[in-house]
Amino acid sequence: MSDLNLLRYYSRLVPFGIGVEHKTTLPEVANSLCTTPRHARNLLNQMLELAWLSWLPKAGRNQRSTLLLNLELSELKAQLAAKRILQGKYEKALAILDDDEMAFGRLLQTTSGASMREGRLHIQLTYKRPFERLVPHHLQRSSERYLLRQIYCCLVASAADGVLEPQLAHHWHCDSNALEWTFYLRPGLTFHNGSTIDAESVVSLFKKLATLDDYQSELNHLVDVHSPLPNKIVFTLSKPDQGFGGLISGVKYSIQPIGQVNDSTGKQVIGCGPFQVTEHSDSKLCLQAFDRYYACRALTDQVTIWHLDESELENKQIQTNQPGAQASADCHYFVSHAVSKHIDRNVQKSRTEDGCMFVLFNQCADIILDENQRRFLSTYLTPQKVYAFLESNNLLFGCENANNLLPMWHNITRPQMPVVSLPQQLSIAIYDYSSLSNCALAVKHLLEQCGVEVSIQSYSYRKLTSRASLGQLQESLIITNINLDDNRHASAFNSLYHNPIIQRCIGEHSKAWLLERLNQLRSDTELTQYLNALEPIASALINQFWLSPLFHHRQTLRFQGVLKDVGLTNWGWPDIKNVWSAD
Repeated sequence: MSDLNLLRYYSRLVPFGIGVEHKTTLPEVANSLCTTPRHARNLLNQMLELAWLSWLPKAGRNQRSTLLLNLELSELKAQLAAKRILQGKYEKALAILDDDEMAFGRLLQTTSGASMREGRLHIQLTYKRPFERLVPHHLQRSSERYLLRQIYCCLVASAADGVLEPQLAHHWHCDSNALEWTFYLRPGLTFHNGSTIDAESVVSLFKKLATLDDYQSELNHLVDVHSPLPNKIVFTLSKPDQGFGGLISGVKYSIQPIGQVNDSTGKQVIGCGPFQVTEHSDSKLCLQAFDRYYACRALTDQVTIWHLDESELENKQIQTNQPGAQASADCHYFVSHAVSKHIDRNVQKSRTEDGCMFVLFNQCADIILDENQRRFLSTYLTPQKVYAFLESNNLLFGCENANNLLPMWHNITRPQMPVVSLPQQLSIAIYDYSSLSNCALAVKHLLEQCGVEVSIQSYSYRKLTSRASLGQLQESLIITNINLDDNRHASAFNSLYHNPIIQRCIGEHSKAWLLERLNQLRSDTELTQYLNALEPIASALINQFWLSPLFHHRQTLRFQGVLKDVGLTNWGWPDIKNVWSAD
């Protein structure tokens, strides 16, 4: 008999009481089970073997046996549902739980990790919000950018040291003036739907991208792109760009069918990376290894990431840049930013992210702070004071005090500036991200101690960027962040070159200076030297009191021995391509 049928019989015994010895006879039990005494004896023996109950029969007429039920019905349902979840039978598990989504969510967390299903390695994870449509040409947050890397490839990749590496293109070169870049595609490339990736499809894609608003500043020097041969792509530039290969190694330049750029609807997308999307809904994202991936096939066969409202759940498994992650012996796998002053000794892997959270002083606001006010606030709103507020109000997240935009750059220290009078009212803008919200509360508290009335306005990530681009960002202070992708050097450049929030807030004169310096940099600097060349430019923004750094996030990867040799990516997510099992 199946365990589900046996569960139905067990539920009929629950009125006897759980954990309480009950003296009864086999006919009485059979009557409760609505079956014959003979069948009742078989059912009791099966439940006894599963340790659901204890049954001590007494021989002889009118002798009463002892029945002891070991499990609450909810506990037994959870056991059976967890078994279905590990088998990938999610709908059946939810049905066992009587469609209780909260109980289902708790089980998803306790069963997360890697498991074998019919000889195929499956990873199950949970996340706090549904994912946006996973297309490279949309403005995306960090977690979506991580997923784009799993679903798509670029022509080339850029390593942590800024050295270009092959992806869809196996060879490339630029002329001596860095005005013409040529890439050669691998043979036999296909998208996830089986359609061919050739030079003409790549040319069509780049010509389309160059017309989109989000690409025009970065590609303003692109004169032409054409394909003289089926596997050869030539980019012609109007200005030298020694880092052009790094530019197109960015997530937003991932290769996709041009029809997908024109289609603005539907979450089912077509990529060319190690994983293809098999399902994307508000409740879950399912990925499957792409067998025709150009490089080594992913070791993981399938990935399921469930969207759960984790506010009422104990363990927050993937917490990219968020507070509140907790270790638990029941949680097999989660990623978080550690919530502690010191790195947890039980943490398996930890790193400080390539990025920064900072305060911008908006020069296009309704109420504009003058230079003396910016100088004072830059030394008054210190990371130490903000940290102290977060800690005392239980709002702390894994972070390290920042003294520059990137942790590898030299610390900038400034003497305390004299107190100046401030406006009676100030406003703060953030995007909907709990760490930013917590810092905004801290800044509000510090400003209120100076007699300033403060309001906080939260936007979506895209809305905040859009309002900046349109000149509609009117708040006096902007608390935001930058996070570098895996192409660190080019990503650091673009965090300043294509950042409408920073460029709008520092004012037109400073924007013109910034773009002039950055254009000069990409003309005469090799990609491997970008980080060194960018440091004095970023430092100038701080020294001119246009922005003030707060924190670098600390990323932490924890697991309970379930996953083998898992790496931590720039985005704080596990390197799921290389998860494997020895079983």
